[in-house]
Amino acid sequence: MKSNAIAALLSAELQRRDFYEFCKAYDSSFFTPAKTYLKTIADSFQNIADGKTKKLIISIPPRAGKSYISSLFCAWMLGNNPTESIMRNSYSMEIASKFSYDVRNIIVSAKYSKVFPAVKLKADRTSITDWALDTALQGSYFCSGVGGSITGKGCSMLAILDDPIKNIEDALSSTILEKTWSWYTSTHLARMESGCAEIQIATRWSVNDVIGKLLEDNEAAWHQITIPALTPEDKSFCEEIKTTAEYLELKRINDVYIWNAEYMQLPITVGGLLYPTNELKRYHDNNERYDSIIAYCDSADTGSDYLCALIAGLKNKKLFILDVLFTQEGMEITERKLASILMQHGCKFITIESNSAGKIFARNVGNILNDSQYSCKVATVHNSQNKETRILVHSGIVKETVYFKDTFAAGSDYDLFFKQFTSYIKIGKNKHDDSVDAVTGLVESSAQFNVVSKILSRRVKPFSPTLRGYYSINRNVAL
Repeated sequence: MKSNAIAALLSAELQRRDFYEFCKAYDSSFFTPAKTYLKTIADSFQNIADGKTKKLIISIPPRAGKSYISSLFCAWMLGNNPTESIMRNSYSMEIASKFSYDVRNIIVSAKYSKVFPAVKLKADRTSITDWALDTALQGSYFCSGVGGSITGKGCSMLAILDDPIKNIEDALSSTILEKTWSWYTSTHLARMESGCAEIQIATRWSVNDVIGKLLEDNEAAWHQITIPALTPEDKSFCEEIKTTAEYLELKRINDVYIWNAEYMQLPITVGGLLYPTNELKRYHDNNERYDSIIAYCDSADTGSDYLCALIAGLKNKKLFILDVLFTQEGMEITERKLASILMQHGCKFITIESNSAGKIFARNVGNILNDSQYSCKVATVHNSQNKETRILVHSGIVKETVYFKDTFAAGSDYDLFFKQFTSYIKIGKNKHDDSVDAVTGLVESSAQFNVVSKILSRRVKPFSPTLRGYYSINRNVAL
C-alpha cells in the first residue's frame, strides 16, 4: 500500500476518533488555531461522545459558529453511531429545518464520505424534519420548532435545544418564556430515551429562560461554556470573529441590556432588574419602636393577580415592612385576614387602592374593623397615572426609604412577595407587578400620611381639599 493511501487511512481513523481533528479536516479555513474557543467547544463535545459528560450548556456571541460546529457534531456522532438517533429543536420549525438541512449536507459531502464511507441516507426516509440513515433502526435525525408536536419518536443518543428564544422581544415576554419552558418539559424531554445526552445552546437573554431554570434546579449537573464577546480588559474574545474595535462599536450603539445579553451572555433580567436584591435596604427584626404603623393594600383585580397588603413601621420618614399579606385567595377570605393583620400590628392608617373592586373591599374591611371596635382609619385612592411610570418614578425613593426584613420563612407571604418584587424588570412586560405596585403605593401613601399628621397637628379639619382623593370609609373612627 502506498504511503499516501496509508496516510489517508490514518487520517480518517484519527478523524473518526477525535471530533476536533474531524472539524479541522472538514473546514480548515474556519477551524483556525486562533479560534481557541472552538477547540474548547469541540473538547466538550468529545466528552459527550466519550460518555464523560451528559449535560452541556453553550453560550457564546453571535456568528461565532456554535450552530455550525453543532451540525458537524451531529454528523460525526451519526457516523460513529449509525443506528442511534438525534433530536435537535429550535425556536421555529424554519430554523430547525435549516439545521437539519446542514447536517444532511455534511453527511452527503465528499469529505465526510472519506471518513465514514459506509454511512448513507435512507432513500425512502428523506423528510427534512425526520430522516434516517440506511443503517437506522427507526429514525436518525428529527427536529421541531418550539411549540410543535413530536409524536412517536425518541432520541437515543443526543438531544439538542438550539436557541429556543428568538430575540429580545420574546425574552421579555413572560408568556413566551413560560410556554417555552412548558414545551421543553412536556415535549422535548419526553422524547429523550434513557441515557441520552443533552445539549443546550442559547444566547442567555433571560434568567427565566430554559437554561436559567435548569441551572436554578441543579447547576452542578451541567457543564457550562460561557464566552463573552469582550474580555475583562475590553479585548475581543477572538479577533478573527470580530475585532475589538468592532465589538466596542457594537457596545456603543446597542442598548446596554441587549449588549449584555446577546454579546456578554449576561441575562437581560439581571441587568434589567428594577430592584436587585443587593440594592435594597434590609433590617433585622429587633422590636423597634416606630412613630406610626401604616399599611397599603393593592387588592386583586383578576384571578391571576395577587392581593398585596403591606404593614409598615414609619420612623424618621423611613418605612420598615413588618408584615405582608400576599395571596390569590378570594375577597371573602382576604377581607378578614387583612383586618386581623391590621389589628395584630396596631395599624392606625391604611390606604386601599380603589380599582374595580377596591371600594367594596375597603368598605368591607372598614366594617369588620368597626364591628371589632378597632380604631383604624381606612382610606381609598384611585391611581390614574400610568402604572409603569409611577413605579419607575418612585423607584429611587423606594431604594432610599424602604427597608425589608433580612430573614423570613421560606414559602411565607413575605417570601413570595419579595421574590416577585425582586424579579420585576425595568423594560418589557412583567406578568405580575402586584408587589412592586403595592410598595410604590406604600411610599405615596406614607407621604400623604405625613401631610395628614401635619394638618391634624395644626388643628385643621382632616377632610379638607388638601386630601382630595382620600375619604374615610370608617368615618366613626379617628385617625
